[in-house]
Amino acid sequence: MAEAATEPMVDDKAPPVPVGPPGVLRDRFLVRSNQPLAELSTPSADAFAAEDKRDPNRSLFALICRPDMPPRVGVMRALKGAQCQGMLQLIEWGPMNWPPAGRQCMTVIYDRPGGRKVMNSIRQDITRVADYDIGKKVVEPLITAIKELNQRGVTHRSIRPTNMFFMDGNGERMAFGECVTSPPAFDQPLLFETVESGMANPIARGSGTYSDDMYSLGVTLALLTLGRNPAAGFDDETLLRMKIQQGSYATLVGDERLPLAMIEILKGLLCDDPDQRWDFESVEMWLSGRRLSPLQSRTEKRAARGFPFLGKEYLNCRELAMAMAKAWEQAIPPVVEGKLELWLRRAVEDKERAAIVGDVVRGALNSTTDKKVATDLMLCKILILLDPTAPIRYKGFNAMPDGFGSALATLMAQKGDNRQFTEILLREVPKLWFEGRPEYQPDNSLMDANFRELKSYLTQTGMGFGLERCLYELNDALPCQSQLVGEEYVVEVKELLPAISAAAAKRGDTKAWPIDRHVAAFMGARMRSDIDRNLTQLSDSDPGKGLMALLNLFAVLQYRLGPETLPGLATWVGNLCAPVIAAFHGREKRRELEKEVPRLVRKGSVVEIYNLLDNAEARDKDGHEFTWAQAQYHAAEEEVKRIQADDDERQKEAERTGKQTAAVTGIIIALVTVTVVTIMRVM
Repeated sequence: MAEAATEPMVDDKAPPVPVGPPGVLRDRFLVRSNQPLAELSTPSADAFAAEDKRDPNRSLFALICRPDMPPRVGVMRALKGAQCQGMLQLIEWGPMNWPPAGRQCMTVIYDRPGGRKVMNSIRQDITRVADYDIGKKVVEPLITAIKELNQRGVTHRSIRPTNMFFMDGNGERMAFGECVTSPPAFDQPLLFETVESGMANPIARGSGTYSDDMYSLGVTLALLTLGRNPAAGFDDETLLRMKIQQGSYATLVGDERLPLAMIEILKGLLCDDPDQRWDFESVEMWLSGRRLSPLQSRTEKRAARGFPFLGKEYLNCRELAMAMAKAWEQAIPPVVEGKLELWLRRAVEDKERAAIVGDVVRGALNSTTDKKVATDLMLCKILILLDPTAPIRYKGFNAMPDGFGSALATLMAQKGDNRQFTEILLREVPKLWFEGRPEYQPDNSLMDANFRELKSYLTQTGMGFGLERCLYELNDALPCQSQLVGEEYVVEVKELLPAISAAAAKRGDTKAWPIDRHVAAFMGARMRSDIDRNLTQLSDSDPGKGLMALLNLFAVLQYRLGPETLPGLATWVGNLCAPVIAAFHGREKRRELEKEVPRLVRKGSVVEIYNLLDNAEARDKDGHEFTWAQAQYHAAEEEVKRIQADDDERQKEAERTGKQTAAVTGIIIALVTVTVVTIMRVM
């Protein structure tokens, strides 16, 4: 799986970028490819100067997204034009031809901040924000921004000082930077993520909830209050273990002497229990001067003795589960041997959980299925029992349920090995996670149903299904990944046919079909009507039936969404119509179609080509005429047979009559001869 990018460093000695033509977004915004802005770049997007043709004096910048990363298009839609004091304003977004890349790239235009970035690196020390300024200059605008995001149904997931700016040169107001150029929380250092999110692969952390943003805000406030990063010397594994052992507040603040008010808000926001973490109301009460009782941090229950695993001893279930998830194969033997059950029963004194673990192990050992599959699923269940709040964990892949989409998109874009991902869906691993939730949540039921649907797509191997279909079902704003659309950035289904038509004009080979697994899967996921039956027919053994299914799909799209003329696509499908025309029996009808199809191709109408070839009346007439012709042929054959049979009979009759005549004639001659001879003797 992809790893999170590191923070960009400003390099004053970087070589100048060669002058190149600007990109143009929406025929309005110029993006200067020769004016990079390193101080505004993010780990997943490079920043460049931008200009609004309608208002050249407006200060803007553009972020160019990485082609192999799925940007958060849904969040772009929600935030476009939103004005909030604690957030950079997103002015415009969309795919744009980007000359340096030689292709279309997703581009986002932002208002340029008036001041500098709050921190260039989380390892640097900064001037502490005065305690009396924290509320007005930091907390108030930032909590307003998170509240605005929540009201729009989205999360930020990129809250950190290195993605925050002073909106003026005097440093009077801070604002969050962008949050749309990469998958949610992908660029976040683990320091700013909750324990649960920090356990997941960076690409699969998911959108989360506003409570995750509140935690990130708490970490940010801690750094701004202390003027440094207290965890700068720890690697991610150590930091995560410390958060589990002693809690986030103790890990980040420790024994630092802070005003009671700051202790209160930091403990509230850094609470590791999401149900107890401060919400908007609590922060607003704090801003108004009302004091709340500081939350007491809750740490994992420690066992009476440690569980030995790979040379270390683990004193709580959460740490042990995390270690086992990282060493999957080595974790199975001690579980199967009953050591974990015994430890839970005696050292942790959790007899109920120990009994469940024992039942799971025995179920796997008595399973009639493949033993390797059974033990893998067994360990997956046991990790959920040890830490129900952790991500879905399976053989090194750790993901939040809503992080599967970005993980699969990146995996396929980078042409990685997708066998493990397929295995997770086919073995219904997410279902085990949902069943292990301590309480019912409607969102989980919906996601569980979606995962079951994904499994059904995987079990179908035809065009329009498989892992490609899962890709687009999980990412509703991912552009079509097919090579057939060329370099076009096709996000909406209405953009698909024009892109294929434009690409067709550049192709020399039009013998292949203008559809592949990605195009078919994209249509299946994006079209509002159920087209799975048509998609199934694409793989029909009869090429004529498959082509008619293809024409039907394209004709419906052109009829509903346009455009009226698709010359490239019409030419392409017109060259493929021979099997369909050959299916007509009448020579005159075939000649008629062979003359009519080129005329419709010149009109660029796939709809009319389909209607011509799928004319039910013409097909019925052709069928009736063929049946009549067959009947006439059979009748003629019978007549020939009858005539041939009559000729044979007449020949036999003639032979019989001839023989009879010859015999009678012979008798008569013999009688005459005898009579003559007798008379002559008498005389």
